[in-house]
Amino acid sequence: MEGEDVELDRTLVEELADPLVHMIRNAMDHGIEPPEERKQAGKPAAGRLKLSAAHQAGQIAIEISDDGRGLDRRRILSKAVAKGLAAPGANPGDQEIYHLIFQPGFSTAERVTDVSGRGVGMDVVRRQVEKLRGRIEVESSPGRGSRFLLKLPLTLAIIEGLVVLAENQDSVTLVHR
Repeated sequence: MEGEDVELDRTLVEELADPLVHMIRNAMDHGIEPPEERKQAGKPAAGRLKLSAAHQAGQIAIEISDDGRGLDRRRILSKAVAKGLAAPGANPGDQEIYHLIFQPGFSTAERVTDVSGRGVGMDVVRRQVEKLRGRIEVESSPGRGSRFLLKLPLTLAIIEGLVVLAENQDSVTLVHR
């Protein structure tokens, strides 16, 4: 872990707890390979999962990364085609494919385990992050791991708004929600 001293809005922390737990479970269950598979790939038997937080350009950046197998581009695309989320023969870019995992009901899990595949999907994570006016960036390298970067506002107390002045009228504040 890195960034334990980074301070966050309390509401932000409460709203992110479940999505972060879900992402960590997914990294452990889907990303990190079993010890024998890791050894065959020339990696240490124990996988590495990193959770970090930092202030970055007026935002909070939370990173969940692992040194696992990475997102399986072909498998994701195959599942997406089977679910009607992508056209057969389509050749989308990596980012388009990686963001398919955030579609409702999407999973590459072949079986339910105590760790993941329990029906709570990455779509819930995405919705929660977007509700907090944030976004998720995804990077992955086959055989080297994945990185999920959540970028969120420092506080939820700031509301985007617009003050409009009209001739002979008092100002009116329009709030965007």
